[in-house]
Amino acid sequence: MDPIYIGASGMIAQNQSLSLIAGNLANSQSPGYLAQVGIFSAFPTGTVIRTGTVPAVLGQSSTGVAFSSGLEVSGGGVESTSNPNDLAILGSNGFFVVRTPGGIAYTRDGQFSVDANGNLVTSRGDFVLSQSGKPIKLKPGVPFSVSPSGVLTQGATTVGALALADLPRSGVQPLGNDLYKSPTRLPFTGQVVQSSLNTSNVNLADSMAQMIDAQSWYQSITQLVNEESKRLATAATLGTLP
Repeated sequence: MDPIYIGASGMIAQNQSLSLIAGNLANSQSPGYLAQVGIFSAFPTGTVIRTGTVPAVLGQSSTGVAFSSGLEVSGGGVESTSNPNDLAILGSNGFFVVRTPGGIAYTRDGQFSVDANGNLVTSRGDFVLSQSGKPIKLKPGVPFSVSPSGVLTQGATTVGALALADLPRSGVQPLGNDLYKSPTRLPFTGQVVQSSLNTSNVNLADSMAQMIDAQSWYQSITQLVNEESKRLATAATLGTLP
């Protein structure tokens, strides 16, 4: 039955890969979206041993393949907009710090606005935080400007400074809605650009090629499992030789 189990693990892994690639393609136009990267790894191998009058080690046998994912933190570009509430980050590892109902999170989606209470918020209403860890308060209806270091001013009044952070290239996990978490937070080394947005770092050409490849592998493994199932069914009908 090993070939069927191994094939089934391959089908599951390729199906997970297809879902990941589809998610990347669906979010390719989402500001600040970070592409997910698929990782295939083999299950631990087992030793095949012949018993009987002439015992021997025949070799190693694979038990299947697993699929996991990571994030491509770097990459993506910056595009200009006509909205001064839009903010982007120059620097591949830079993030805005926001407060969500679930706690602190990081995002590169700078589609911000000012709510009725004067809080600078994300497109989903999460608070954009200052360096003091508090929501940034602005005077509603009054234009604001942001310096490259993230200092916000309205007229001649300094309102506060954006909480900004670099995140490491590993360990960052997606929370959904272009939000991320990380156990490590590094000093910010980038710059803030007003009236601009970070683009997704999804490479459409690569993602389409990956989709075609994953579909091909899935079909091939499915055929292998079907053929092995037929072979076992045929063997079962032959009975046992005396």
